[in-house]
Amino acid sequence: QAILTDLCNIGCCQPPASAMPSPLDAERARASFNVRQLTHILDGGRQRTDARERLEAIVETDPVFSKSDLFSLSRPERYRRAMQKQRRVLELSQDLGVPQAALRAAVHDELGTDLQNLMFVPNIRATFSDEQQAEWLPRAQSWEVIGCYAQTELGHGSNVRGLETTATYVSETDEIDIHSPTTTSTKWWPGALGRTANHAIVYARLLVHGHDLGIHNFMVQIRDLDTHRPLTGIVVGDIGPKIGYNNQDNGYLRFDHVRIPRSHMAMRHAKLHRGGEYEAAPKRQAASYSSMTFVRVQIAIGSGHALSQACTIAVRYSAVRRQGMTSKNDGSEMCVLDYTMQQ
Repeated sequence: QAILTDLCNIGCCQPPASAMPSPLDAERARASFNVRQLTHILDGGRQRTDARERLEAIVETDPVFSKSDLFSLSRPERYRRAMQKQRRVLELSQDLGVPQAALRAAVHDELGTDLQNLMFVPNIRATFSDEQQAEWLPRAQSWEVIGCYAQTELGHGSNVRGLETTATYVSETDEIDIHSPTTTSTKWWPGALGRTANHAIVYARLLVHGHDLGIHNFMVQIRDLDTHRPLTGIVVGDIGPKIGYNNQDNGYLRFDHVRIPRSHMAMRHAKLHRGGEYEAAPKRQAASYSSMTFVRVQIAIGSGHALSQACTIAVRYSAVRRQGMTSKNDGSEMCVLDYTMQQ
């Protein structure tokens, strides 16, 4: 559906009447269906199409969202630009009274803060108790708490059972001690960790009275809310440039016996009581991993949108590019799209 929607836009982007004729006009005129009607169907109705195009028009005319100089920016500049865009999304959402997600969909760029609503907030909803949600959700939704999802380590990623970061219950103070005991236990690659996040949902091995109770997730503050400096016992930073997605500040994180309250362990599907008594629901492990499962579905959906954009570009270019002479003997050239192999 994503591919069809974007391919339909080949026919939707009609030039103004005063504009020069486009080589695409002839191709659009040959369509065997009403492009506009199909667009309405794919959008879920005319009203949704109108709403989407209204927001896209607002974004396209706002200089904050300009991409004209994107490829001349350094990585730090791209990161700052992405932060400016995120701030503008929040401002427009409040000013226009529209959901942030609807505006975000109209911003065709990578934003380093996407994981706030893609992983951090959903994890709170899925794995934290109602009482914990009452504390954390308002702060996350107001962006006072900016979070990341700290699961992957240098030594283990998808093999969650192999994670090495420890969370040891200290009964004397009713706290949990978060620690990185090995080099390979360093959290590595979480998005928004390098520069942006002030909290992390940390996946670690819960140890209670010498017993390994498996991997659980914990809310851990990693930076000061006023100065944004790393807290005591926290080593955190940006892993540097990658082959792509450089608006995102993927980071590394190590803990040196960082203490957190027992209540900062996610307790919807497992509970750790004062003194160390532990109880867990039968499907705790699957539930605690639900955020990553959700994100992997979103990656597949995002891949479909990326493919649809590539198809749109390829089809449009093939329609305007001329290569090789026709059989008319009048010097005219073939449209690349008319070659069977290209089709």
